[in-house]
Amino acid sequence: MRGACVLGYGVWITLTLVCCLPVVSAPVAGTAPAGVAALGRQLRIDVLWEGSAQGNVLYQVRRAESADGEFTIMPHHVTLPVFTDFVGEPGKTFYYQVRAGRESNKRVIATSTWSKTVSAATGARNHEGLLAEVQEASVRCYTLASHPNSGMVKEWISTRKWPSRTRRGDRYGATGATGMGLSNLVVAVERGYLSRESAREKLLRTLRFLDTAADRFHGAYSHWIDNVSGKALPFSKYDDGGDLVETAMLAQGLIIVREYFSGDNPREKEIRETANRIWRAIDWNWYRKDGTDTLYWHWSPRFGWKMNLPVVGFCETEISYLLGIASPTHAIPASCYFRGWRHKRFGSDRKEHGIDLQLGRGKGGCTFWYYYSHIGLDPKRIRYKGRTMHEHFEDLCAVQIRYMRSRAGEFQGYDKMWGLTASPGPDGYRGHKPSPTDNGTIGPTASLSAYLYAPKASQECLDTMYDTYGKETWQELGFCEAFNPTRNWYHRGYLGIDAGTVAPMLENHRSGLLWRLFMNAPEIKIALDKLEAEQPGTVVPSRDLPE
Repeated sequence: MRGACVLGYGVWITLTLVCCLPVVSAPVAGTAPAGVAALGRQLRIDVLWEGSAQGNVLYQVRRAESADGEFTIMPHHVTLPVFTDFVGEPGKTFYYQVRAGRESNKRVIATSTWSKTVSAATGARNHEGLLAEVQEASVRCYTLASHPNSGMVKEWISTRKWPSRTRRGDRYGATGATGMGLSNLVVAVERGYLSRESAREKLLRTLRFLDTAADRFHGAYSHWIDNVSGKALPFSKYDDGGDLVETAMLAQGLIIVREYFSGDNPREKEIRETANRIWRAIDWNWYRKDGTDTLYWHWSPRFGWKMNLPVVGFCETEISYLLGIASPTHAIPASCYFRGWRHKRFGSDRKEHGIDLQLGRGKGGCTFWYYYSHIGLDPKRIRYKGRTMHEHFEDLCAVQIRYMRSRAGEFQGYDKMWGLTASPGPDGYRGHKPSPTDNGTIGPTASLSAYLYAPKASQECLDTMYDTYGKETWQELGFCEAFNPTRNWYHRGYLGIDAGTVAPMLENHRSGLLWRLFMNAPEIKIALDKLEAEQPGTVVPSRDLPE
């Protein structure tokens, strides 16, 4: 569930830094960061090293134009062991050193000496290669930024803020974002961004925490989980118990990693066993609220069904029904998919911007509706009114693109970019979509995660975001949450459930890997058979898919 709560630090006013961070001289006790490497990327250089990503630790980077030249401390610190220097032009060589520090009253106290010097040159622009670089940066939301105790993806992630500003937010592990993070781990291994051995250790930390420490409510987790204690944290006044949709996003990731880590060794066996134990404990029938045909989003031991929010379409929640039907232990009837999920407002026949639409209402909703459930669930396998969900999503994205082009005279960037989704903006957190209330806020996650539905327009958008706005929008985990060039407003952080969809959905565009893993799981095959038996023509046989 997309909430308006942003923990108080989700939106930042745009400031231009014109001086270096203040440094307090102090005795330097620690050794310099090890494993420092500089990676030349398109128009930028990434510097990585071995280090902590927790507590009061931060890092400073300094740069020079020659190995023996004068080094200048860069105008922002980082809280993760990665630094991105977006230079903006190719063929520029720079030299870097890194040191650790800690915060003291918004000042940096150095706690180590400077590292060895490393160097790299900025690379030339390459349209196809940029997709891989986006994936490489985006997987860091899990591989580098997950909480060191729980292994969960945090609700909000910032790489450049003071630790004292993010300490409260570090407490919040996000269940749905963690499910997406598991899929990012698969992409990281498959693309060579992380070793399989390191991935296994990170994954086991997450699974063990979820299995043994985190609160559950009839098998479902809360939206937010305390990263240290595992206790459920309230998302709103009456939402302090199980969140079935967030849990479904997690379960989608559990099945994907279970299928991917199939090795015959103790670590991968434990991964599969633990993932199965968590997945099979989810009581989908409980969340039918006394046996109705509809799943309900929330249940609380204190407030019962007080939230009273049915999970009905069309929106981002289809995966909840598919997994409920697929459950080997608490399966719901396949009829619930048609009587509950395919609600009477599921779709309507209409024409918008010259395109015939059947799914949803009006010009369509927030773009995240088109991919949250489809990291694993292949939209080419499900039909609605004779057309696949993939085809419906293509049409809805095309309408949004035409809508944005039609308002290019009002909003800067609408001539070449697209992507309206729920995000912070200059007027607060909103569900941005084609509507009269649109204020020109673009969410990079939208066009990137929906790249496969509109490749040409998404590539043009990617190129424009990177080439024209990269210095403002690109940081250590890739493109930031949102920006509004008309208002000169740029967000400086990442929402876990937005950062978490980019690399997996781009991987599905490039190779279909996550779709294959999920759709080939035995339980998912059974669920599809049940859907087809309940209403023939709903499922596209795998043999009928285009090559």
